[in-house]
Amino acid sequence: MKIANNTFIITGGLGGAGTAIAKAIISEAGYVVLFDVIEQKAGETATKAFGDHALYVRCDITDEAISRDAVKIAANAFEKKLSGVVHCAGVALAQPWTNRIGDHIARFKKMLDINTLGTFIINGLVADAINERYEPDKMKNNEFFTTKEERGVIVNFSSVAKEGIARVLCYGPTKAGSHGVGVAMSDFLAPSGIRVNTVSPSIINSAMVGAKLGYFMTELAKSASFPQRPIEPEEISDAVLFLIKNGMINNLDLKIDGRWTLMTDRSGDDPRLSLTEMQ
Repeated sequence: MKIANNTFIITGGLGGAGTAIAKAIISEAGYVVLFDVIEQKAGETATKAFGDHALYVRCDITDEAISRDAVKIAANAFEKKLSGVVHCAGVALAQPWTNRIGDHIARFKKMLDINTLGTFIINGLVADAINERYEPDKMKNNEFFTTKEERGVIVNFSSVAKEGIARVLCYGPTKAGSHGVGVAMSDFLAPSGIRVNTVSPSIINSAMVGAKLGYFMTELAKSASFPQRPIEPEEISDAVLFLIKNGMINNLDLKIDGRWTLMTDRSGDDPRLSLTEMQ
C-alpha cells in the first residue's frame, strides 16, 4: 500500500505512538485523521502542529454511533481516499494488588470495552468505508464480492502483555482480545483486499509512562534480552510504515519488545499501581 496521497485514520492519534506515526505518514506525503478523546477545540489546536495534512476528530471508540460519524468524516477528508487505520487507542487501568479478584470486574469491563470492543468497532467501520467506496452497490445490497486488488490496510496495537506477563490480570486478556479481533478480521477481510496486522510493543518511552520509567528500566534490565530499554516512538512508527507498505504481510503479530519476559516479583511494592492510564 502506498502512503502518498492516501488518508489513514490514527486512533489515539495525539498520544506518543500516535503522534510519531502521524508524523511518519505525513513525511511520506500521506494524510492523517487523528481520533482521540480530547475535546474538539483542544484537539484541533494540537493538530495544527502537523500542518495541512492532518485533521482532528474527537471520537469515543467504544460508541458505535460516534465512531460511524467519525469514520464518515475521515472518509471524506482532504478529497483523498481513505485507505486504512492505525488503531493505537487503548488503556491500562491500575488497581491495588490483592488476593481479591472480584474487585477487578468493573475495571476489566472498562478495558474490555476500550481495548477489545473498540478494536472491533474501528476495524469494522473502516473496512466498511473502504468497501463502500469500491463496491457501493454490492455493499448496499449485501452482496458478497472478491478482488485481487489491494484496497486497504489495518494495523492494530496489542501488547506483549497478552502473553500473560506479570500482573496483567485485566489488561493482558483485553489485549489478547484485540489481537484476536485482528486475526479474525485478516481472514474475513481478505476477499475485500484489506490486510490486517498487529503490533505488540512492550514499554514505549512516552508521557503516559512518565514517572514510572525508572521502575520499568529496572525490570527491563532484569528480564529483557536486548536492547534493555524502552521503545522510542520512532521505532514504533518505522514498524507501522513497514506493515502498511509491504503488501505481502498479512496477519502478522510484530513484537517490538527487546525480547522482554517480565516475571512477577512479589518481594516489594509495585509503583505501577499509581499509574491509572497507559496508552
